[in-house]
Amino acid sequence: MERGIGRQLSHEVLEHYRFRAIKLRKKGWKIKAIAEAFGVNQRAVIRWLTNYREGGKKALLSKKASGPSFKLTEQEMKDLLIIFKDNAMHYDFETPLWTCKMIQQVIQKHMRKKIHTTNIMRWLDRWNFTNQKPQRRASQRDEKAVKRWLTEDWPKIKAHCRRWQAMLYFQDECGVSLTAVLGKTWAPKGKTPIVKVTGKRGGLCVTSAISPAGKMIFRIEKEKIKADQHIEFLQQIMKQHPRRKIIVIEDQARPHIAKKVREYVTQHKNRLAVYYLPSYAPELNPDEHVWAYLKAHQLKTHQAQDTEELKKLVKKKMQGIQRRKPLINSFFAHTYVL
Repeated sequence: MERGIGRQLSHEVLEHYRFRAIKLRKKGWKIKAIAEAFGVNQRAVIRWLTNYREGGKKALLSKKASGPSFKLTEQEMKDLLIIFKDNAMHYDFETPLWTCKMIQQVIQKHMRKKIHTTNIMRWLDRWNFTNQKPQRRASQRDEKAVKRWLTEDWPKIKAHCRRWQAMLYFQDECGVSLTAVLGKTWAPKGKTPIVKVTGKRGGLCVTSAISPAGKMIFRIEKEKIKADQHIEFLQQIMKQHPRRKIIVIEDQARPHIAKKVREYVTQHKNRLAVYYLPSYAPELNPDEHVWAYLKAHQLKTHQAQDTEELKKLVKKKMQGIQRRKPLINSFFAHTYVL
């Protein structure tokens, strides 16, 4: 019973009860009467009396809760931090991503200690770790080529822009599917809502180019982009700026590096220059953020039923982005582009 009232009364009050019980016992009170007076069972009173008899007044004093005791030593904690900052595959797991269950297994294997996953989650929170979705990065990526582009090629491109006083554009393509990406909605617990979308297959290919000046040019194709379509898009950019020289940065997709495209660029070398990004380095292209914004915000749970409806919808959304200069500028935020 003492344990039950301990959840309701402070340590100070319980300590007062214990000392009061000793005084009442010395006055001749029976154990049953003392228990009833304080609302505890007789076993609690007997324990108080026994503790007092064996340890005196000191045994009746309240003790501060010690709090949870960690099973890992300080050095083991440091070793654990080093372990799960590493790739999980280095510790014989099939995937590189850590879970609390996997960390628990590592502790048990390497430190011979069993820790509950709840405690592991508390440690991660205390160490300022959060559960995050990692970024994708191609295994074929050449990190040296990426570094070389940033330290050598990019400064040359900026110098070329200044020399030409050119309009700089980053260009990219993206496929947009009739199969909509579904967002989340509120609904009664246990009653998952149903959103009706088309069961048809199909999609579009959209090309866009954005400038640090806050401008965007785009083009929608029903078919896969080929060299001819890419040349037409380069022409569209040039028509948009009839009195300016143009520099375009793009990836090394086949239509971009096709012989026909290179010949076109050479023919217009006094007004047009094209530079290529390293392979498998999409984060170097701010135009990638256009597609992330379009799909995650503008086209989420779209209701287009065929490619014609999808084309009208995509055109409307892209025009909306095109009119928002601050939004386009935001696509360059936190990038190397100055």
